[in-house]
Amino acid sequence: MRTETPATTARATDDPYDIRWFRAADREGVVSLHRETFPDGSDAWFDWKFLDNPYLPETPIVVAEHDGDIVGARPNLAFQMRAGDTYHTALQSCDTMVDEAHRRQGLFSRMSECLFADYADAEPAFSFNNPNLMTTAGLRKLGCDVAGEHTTYYRIQNPAAFVGFDRRLAETATSAAARGYLAVRDRRFDAPDEVSVTRHTGVPAATLAGLYRRRPPSEIHAYRDEQFFDYRLGNPNWEYTAYTATVGGHPVAGVVTGTGEKEGHTVTNVADVLPLVGGPERDRALPAVFDRLVADYADSDVLAVRGTSVPHELLTGLGFHSDRRLPFAPLATPTRLIVSPIPPEGSWRVAGRDIREMDNWRPTFVEHNTA
Repeated sequence: MRTETPATTARATDDPYDIRWFRAADREGVVSLHRETFPDGSDAWFDWKFLDNPYLPETPIVVAEHDGDIVGARPNLAFQMRAGDTYHTALQSCDTMVDEAHRRQGLFSRMSECLFADYADAEPAFSFNNPNLMTTAGLRKLGCDVAGEHTTYYRIQNPAAFVGFDRRLAETATSAAARGYLAVRDRRFDAPDEVSVTRHTGVPAATLAGLYRRRPPSEIHAYRDEQFFDYRLGNPNWEYTAYTATVGGHPVAGVVTGTGEKEGHTVTNVADVLPLVGGPERDRALPAVFDRLVADYADSDVLAVRGTSVPHELLTGLGFHSDRRLPFAPLATPTRLIVSPIPPEGSWRVAGRDIREMDNWRPTFVEHNTA
């Protein structure tokens, strides 16, 4: 838990901005600023993302106030992370915003400095973010570092949808489709007779947590217990669906999808796959799960998978293409992982693992606050 210090709460008499921590009375001002800056703000979304987060007792948002108005905010989403057999609270900065009339006043840097200073001796051990290029540059000036780029696989079922992401990608996708790339959408896997796939109307948090515990990775990742699934899959901006595969009546694999609108198109993300580490039973059952979800989401414009927990051969066999390989590699805008100890001059190692090395991470979309 943070403790405010005079160094970060003091304000010069001629300073027009009050840089401070979020108070309950700031909720309306922060939500209003978010609606002006981003397209997906709502009261329900704000309450889920920040007020209902179970991993810190306080709301980890730094705000900038000017003449009684909230003109800047540096919100953070708290996670409980696991590395090896150790557990650590971490922050993911998200939805940083400054009112247009108050930009170029150094508010981003000042809010960030307040965040790091007040958490210097508190619980969060490090931060990890997936920022845009402008925010990346600002974070690097504060001492953060880029660990690497996420690998994302796309199955483009409507090439026109990629115009909203990148016109060159849309043209590439259309060309790929002309070569028969999308012909695989009708391909079916011959699922083993002993594998049974169930689509759940709710999220079976206990079952998913049990699958996670079977083979947790040693790399840094969000700790997946029942509390995590109950909270994380409560995002009101996405519709989540869970699939489980059983063999002999026992669950051996699980997949969670999240479907939402982006740039006017329907996107379905494979939010998580469980267990995160492959094994004979999981890898035997997983093709049947993906075969089912691809059929269920045939009307989505784009299907996407983040990370390396799903076998590459399975994804490519179903028409997914990695943004790190041709034809998309030269064109796609990579999603970077930028990290920092808290404070930035602290240790870069967590359980002996350097957080600046991408190979020390095992992410899926559930570690990304916008999915």
